[in-house]
Amino acid sequence: MNLWQDPKARLILIANFLLVLGSGITWIAVPWLLIHKANGETLYGLSNAALTLLIFLLVPHLGKAIDRNSRKKVLISYFVFGISTNLFIIAMILLQGRVEAWHLITSISLGSFGASVYYPAQFAFNQEVLAREQYSAISGAIEVQWQAGAMIGGGLASFLINRVPLTMILLIDTCTFAAGLAVIAMVPYRRNPNLEANIRSAWKMMFEGLSYLRIRPRLSFVLFGSFLPFLGIMIGNYLTPVFVKDTLRAGPEVYGFGEVFYSLGAVLAGLTIPRVTGKIGLLPTLLLTVGCFTAAVAANPLFPGVVVLMVSLALQGWGNAGSRVARSTLALETVPNELMGRVNLFYSALERLLRSIFLGIVTQQVAATGAKSGYWTVAGIGAFAWTTILCCRRFRHRKVAPPFAIEKAT
Repeated sequence: MNLWQDPKARLILIANFLLVLGSGITWIAVPWLLIHKANGETLYGLSNAALTLLIFLLVPHLGKAIDRNSRKKVLISYFVFGISTNLFIIAMILLQGRVEAWHLITSISLGSFGASVYYPAQFAFNQEVLAREQYSAISGAIEVQWQAGAMIGGGLASFLINRVPLTMILLIDTCTFAAGLAVIAMVPYRRNPNLEANIRSAWKMMFEGLSYLRIRPRLSFVLFGSFLPFLGIMIGNYLTPVFVKDTLRAGPEVYGFGEVFYSLGAVLAGLTIPRVTGKIGLLPTLLLTVGCFTAAVAANPLFPGVVVLMVSLALQGWGNAGSRVARSTLALETVPNELMGRVNLFYSALERLLRSIFLGIVTQQVAATGAKSGYWTVAGIGAFAWTTILCCRRFRHRKVAPPFAIEKAT
C-alpha cells in the first residue's frame, strides 16, 4: 500500500513535516543571533557541550520514559513542550524589550533536549501503529522529509533573520508545532500492554553491545570509524555560523543557504550510494564517503570562500549520509538481529560523549585562533576515521553468534 493511502501514515508524515519546517527556521535563526552577542560564540559552544553531556547521562531515563508511557502521549507532550518553550521565550523578550543571550541559549537547549526524546519516541510510535511492511517506506519518507524541511527552513531563515524580529520567527515555529500537535492527535493508537514488562536498563544493554563488539574488534573499529563523520557534522553545526560571520564576513543568507546545500548533498547520497555500493562494495564505499567528507571539511580553512563553503557542505552532506547508508547495510549483514539495538545504543552513547568533549575543545580553539582551527580538528577526526576503516577492513563479513546469552528486550 502507498503510504499516502494509509490514513495513519499520512497523518504521521504531515505532522513530521510541520515539525521539521518550523524547527528548521528556528535552528538556523537562533544560533546566528546568538553568535552576534557578546561572547556569543563561546556561550554557544559551551552550552552545546554541556547539553550533549547531560543528554548522554540521561539516556537510560529518557529511554524508560518512552517505554513506560504511551508513545502517542510522549509525542503530544513534546509538541506541547515546544509550544510552551516558544511562548515563554516570546513573553520574556517582550517583557524585557530586547533579545538577551539567555533567551537564545534557553531556546536552543530546550529544543535540543526535547528533540532527543522526540526522535526515539517517533521511531517507536511508527513501529506500533504501522504494519511491518511499511517500516522501510516510512523511514525513507521521513529521512527525505528531514532533508526537504531543512532545505526549505534554511531558505526561509536566510530571508527572515534580518527582516523580522525573533519573536515572529518563534511565533511561526509555534504555529507549526500547534498544527503538528493537532495532526498527530488524530492518529488512531492503542498501546501495547506487553511493552512495560520488557523494559531493560539502557546502560546494561549498551554494555552488552560493547561485550559483543569486543569479540569482533576489526568490525567494531570499522563501525566506529563510520560513525565519526556524523560527529564531525555535529561539531560543524557550531563552526559554520561562526566561520560565515568571522572568516567569510558574510550574512545570514550564506549561512541559511549552506543548510540547503548540505541537504541537497544528503538527498543525492540516498539516490547514489546504493548504486555505488553495488559496483565497488561496502568497504570501498565507506572509504570513499568518509574520504569525501574529510576532504570537504579541509577545503574550508585551505580555501575560505562562499562558493567553496557551499560545495564543501554539499560534499559533507553526501559523505556523511553516504557513510550512514553504507554503515547501516554493513551492520545488517554482520551484526545479529538480537544485538543490533545494543550495538547502535553503544555507538550513539559514545558519539554523544565524544561530541561533548570535542565541542569543548573546538570552542576554546575558536576563541583563541578562529574557526579555521576548528575545521582542522574536524578534518583530523575524518582522517582518523578513514585510516581506521582502511586498517581494519579485513574482517569476517558474516554474522557471528555471541558467546553469551541475550535476554529479549523491546
